[in-house]
Amino acid sequence: MKQIYTAKFLISGNAPPLEDGALLVHAGMIAGIGSRKDITRNHPGIEVVDFSDALIVPLLINAHTHLELTDFPLWVAKADEDSPPGDFVDWILRLIRVKQKLTEKQYRDSLRHGIDQSIAAGTGAVGDILSQHGLRNIYQNCSLPGLLFLETLGQDPAFICRLRAGLNDALDDEIVGKLELGISPHSPYTISLDYLQSLYRQCRTRKIRCTTHVAESAHEVDFVKRGQGPLASRLYSYIGWENYTPEPSGLRPVEYLYQQGGLFPENLLVHGVQLNADEITLLAKNQMSLALCPRSNATLNVGKAPVAQLYKAGVILALGTDSLASCDSLSIWDEMAFAHHWFEGQLDAPTLFSMATQGGAQALGIKNEVGSLEIGKNAGFQILRPKTTVASEDIFDYFVSPACASDIIQVYHQGRPQLSGVTC
Repeated sequence: MKQIYTAKFLISGNAPPLEDGALLVHAGMIAGIGSRKDITRNHPGIEVVDFSDALIVPLLINAHTHLELTDFPLWVAKADEDSPPGDFVDWILRLIRVKQKLTEKQYRDSLRHGIDQSIAAGTGAVGDILSQHGLRNIYQNCSLPGLLFLETLGQDPAFICRLRAGLNDALDDEIVGKLELGISPHSPYTISLDYLQSLYRQCRTRKIRCTTHVAESAHEVDFVKRGQGPLASRLYSYIGWENYTPEPSGLRPVEYLYQQGGLFPENLLVHGVQLNADEITLLAKNQMSLALCPRSNATLNVGKAPVAQLYKAGVILALGTDSLASCDSLSIWDEMAFAHHWFEGQLDAPTLFSMATQGGAQALGIKNEVGSLEIGKNAGFQILRPKTTVASEDIFDYFVSPACASDIIQVYHQGRPQLSGVTC
């Protein structure tokens, strides 16, 4: 069945806002886009859904998130872990303590809540990290597309051997629901050199997409380069890895990943807070994408990513919410609004919107399916009704305002409305 959706403005994501715009949808795909007058004249007799004074906008892309941790605030309260962590390593230790007490049902419920909250927030695709690989089937009947990265880490060779077997079994599924399976080698400070190298070889040989946290904190830089600092003295001692503390590499995290074969376009890097000019040049040279999580970085007090230099160098930038263990919502609208303030004008509103749409889609390797409203792409879009009048020239400024998240009145995936009751 064909339907036409009209509104005061249609924002395609790859062209200026179109006043009195219309979208033609057929079989879950975008079949036409243009003015209301042209679309309705060229397709007579088709039902028109008119949103009058609202905006038709592409769904946003959450390029980095941990939806299995959505219920973390509830877990923290029950675990009597309310006191805020003092630094990045304190936060990691609290996360470990809380997770050690969880049941599979708690993880399962939390992931479902994360999916529902993401869809309600106008998310059209995710790059989700899953440590509990057995829960991947929750995505089987979900409308969210994207990448589901199976997380892995470890230093003990015997433990890694068991991990690798389970990971490879899970990867045999290849696709779960509308998500392609990938690998997430957690970070340079949580995974052995040999295991990291083998994972990157596997991804490049089998064309499996992957994602890696890198350069998130000064503690990480100290640990990777010198083999010392709080990650060595506190994290490794807490989890029983004292005998596996790696030798100093003499390299900063991005250089270290490069040496292990980890700088290739299909490896989406995350955070990139602690980057210098040489590393930025190296990322750009290797056509890398980077998912920024400014709200998480602010919460954990690890610093600000050098966005102006990254953007100027041509590194593909996307946005992610990280998790509710370090953020207060799963809304990329909220992330955009915060980023606009946090980066102090280094990125303008249209650039931030592009990062949240086309940038995220490119970073996840799904730009031909989502990220903009174009003929042949998925009919994924959201309807926003601003509480005050928004002129054409003010639309992108509105997009980075705190108002957007609460102005969503409907979300469509594959041409189907989602907010009347999301079931995954």
